[in-house]
Amino acid sequence: MRSDSTERITGSPHSKASPAPVGNWDATRTEAPAQLLQESFQLAHFLFPDRSTAIDIVVRALEKLRVRSRREIKRLYWRDKHAERPVRRIARSDVDMLQWLIMFESDEDERAQERAGNLSLGSMAIRYVKYLVQVTSALSSFYVNVGMTRLLHNYSTPDAQRVYEMLTSRYLGADEYRRAKAALMDKMSQRFAGFVKTTRVEHGELRFEALDDQERWTGLVDDCLRTFTPWSTQGSCSQYVANHGGKTKLRTDFRVADTDRNELEMRCCHLLIEPACYTRLLEDLAFDPPDTKLDLPRFVMPEKKEKSGDNGTQSRPTPGLSQEDLDEIQRRLAETDARRRNLDPRLLSVVIDGVEHSQLDLTQKSKLQMEVQAGASLIEIRAEDDRGALVLATHIIPYSDNSFEFSSGTAMLGNGKLKFAVTPIANLADAPPRAMLSLNYHPKLQFTRPRAAWRIFWNSRKAIRSYALAGLTMALIGWGVANAFYGHKIKLLEQKLQQARSNQPPLMPTTASAIISYRLTRDDQRVRGVEAAGIPQISLRFHSPAVSLELPVYGTTDARSYSAELKTFTGDQTLLTQNFLQARRTDADSIVEIMLPSDLLKPDTYYTVYLHSSDITHRFTFKVVADQ
Repeated sequence: MRSDSTERITGSPHSKASPAPVGNWDATRTEAPAQLLQESFQLAHFLFPDRSTAIDIVVRALEKLRVRSRREIKRLYWRDKHAERPVRRIARSDVDMLQWLIMFESDEDERAQERAGNLSLGSMAIRYVKYLVQVTSALSSFYVNVGMTRLLHNYSTPDAQRVYEMLTSRYLGADEYRRAKAALMDKMSQRFAGFVKTTRVEHGELRFEALDDQERWTGLVDDCLRTFTPWSTQGSCSQYVANHGGKTKLRTDFRVADTDRNELEMRCCHLLIEPACYTRLLEDLAFDPPDTKLDLPRFVMPEKKEKSGDNGTQSRPTPGLSQEDLDEIQRRLAETDARRRNLDPRLLSVVIDGVEHSQLDLTQKSKLQMEVQAGASLIEIRAEDDRGALVLATHIIPYSDNSFEFSSGTAMLGNGKLKFAVTPIANLADAPPRAMLSLNYHPKLQFTRPRAAWRIFWNSRKAIRSYALAGLTMALIGWGVANAFYGHKIKLLEQKLQQARSNQPPLMPTTASAIISYRLTRDDQRVRGVEAAGIPQISLRFHSPAVSLELPVYGTTDARSYSAELKTFTGDQTLLTQNFLQARRTDADSIVEIMLPSDLLKPDTYYTVYLHSSDITHRFTFKVVADQ
């Protein structure tokens, strides 16, 4: 596969084929087996060869895995029901998730070391390969293919297309590959800012400046790729080889026989990462071998480091964890679990890929919405106790077809539960994908002890019945009063709006009357770019008692009747419903107008209006701001 004369790293945890760690382990039910902890430590030490730091990396990864939001079971069920649809995102097992989190967690220590200047060319090469696998495997085998074929190796776009088509029978245009490569180069440039430089090569293609002596690093890259191959697939190379006329060729018939599409996705990732399988795959396509196409970037280093001759070799194998080390890891995890159980958080920090983006004060509000930029992979919810910061929940951000994919999950959090929702935002076709992260905290009801509660109930049956009846009566009266109040209020506001229109021309928005009027853009029209890009914003700074929303229907007025619903952005709560609405004709088109009391709207919150007719439903999304 690789030239025997090249230098090789020693001490890689997978320099020889090793059995994959325990595959059916559930992190939320049982402790990590000793074998898995040993594999985890070997990986962490390979990435950061300091024993105590490697153990810390493993502990942090396990802590994040134990508090992840539960959502993968639902996705696997969906795949069973829709097996004919292509999978574009990987749903990892807990074993593979632990491997990915170890790679993710090592970033923090790597960056600190790089800032201090204590690094070598070999360590930078390992980190480059690791981060490329880490980023692409968080997305799909399509991105893994682009990363391995177009960035780590210097194959062409048509070559990358042929590789992916052979594995998956999916035929995507060249533009899809170019966009994916550009997105990955942007991620790599951010991670290795100051260490790599870009340059224009043949046909104006943008690439990283390459090292001059690529052959020197082939052994190290091979060991990296064996190490970073998904644990659940390691040792399975023989399953992907078939004998054809005395010659061994890579099997691709599994893509037809298998019904588990996620298993297919993991196999594709294995074939693209594991160096022996990847080499055989390219041989079957009659491509140049990977040895000759390696394209590691030239790392900008201090001169003495650049000429030191270091190739990342380690002098001896890494000793494994002792029983004392294993016991210490379990003790630290149990201690963190106890801190988490005893913590009743008041202030939550939202951290995305290691950077704090927002805070949620549970004493003030229980909901938070924020925009998430493309490329984000891991959401963490953190709080603090008297011993410092503590990770309370994690959520993996999914992607599909180079854009965000909707996901939701629930995590137990102190005396309540936290619901996650990642919702794609409609956007222009050529613009970077965006999504809305919604957090909703639901505190638990606090009960007295069972015996005491039963005694109180038994002694107070009559009082409870009377209170319950009174409460139900008051609720019905309150509902009726609120319904009548808002109905009457909307009628009065509509009258004021009509009077304001008759006195002066309309403004968008207008401050000449007590009611502010806005025209919204239909979500599907905004995506296609027919109207101005971006989600419309509605300001509350005019202190208007109501907001009038004009909803274009782009057709002639007729006798059809419309109904409108104002919902939260995630669609889980209906705030207002108006029926029997009629469209009215304007100079340009037809519109349906609805009136919203301002006290229904909250600043810095997204809402969606659903406009229903007998044959179609249109959506209009807008954001409310306190000051514009």
